[in-house]
Amino acid sequence: MSAPASVPDTARLTAVAARYVRDTPAPDPASISLYPGLRRIDIQPSVPSWDRVAVLDSLLIWTHQLTGITGDWWHTPGGDLHITLTGRGPCGVTVRVYDAFPYRTVRQHVALTEGASESVTPGELYRLALELRKGHLA
Repeated sequence: MSAPASVPDTARLTAVAARYVRDTPAPDPASISLYPGLRRIDIQPSVPSWDRVAVLDSLLIWTHQLTGITGDWWHTPGGDLHITLTGRGPCGVTVRVYDAFPYRTVRQHVALTEGASESVTPGELYRLALELRKGHLA
């Protein structure tokens, strides 16, 4: 549980988030959530979920400046592949970037049973995007 956020903490986190969004050459975010008590920013990029490569690209672009990146993907009960990447951003703030697309569109590349989750690296997401691009060209 985090401590209640003060107004100065909220203002500082807002400034960090604004600078991070401004300085990241990525698709516009669909949403940005600030958690001052946790010193965390959550970002969901604004790309169409049917474009799996764009989703993966946007996750990688939004997180390319972060350090200590960890990730996970989850085959949701609703049939999506939900992906979250988390890392340290400016001023030690935690930045989580997440998005999803239909799992059925990548099942030949990602072996997860419904409800299962596992860790994933940015490198694995990059390789998945490359495989999906090959499919577009074939």
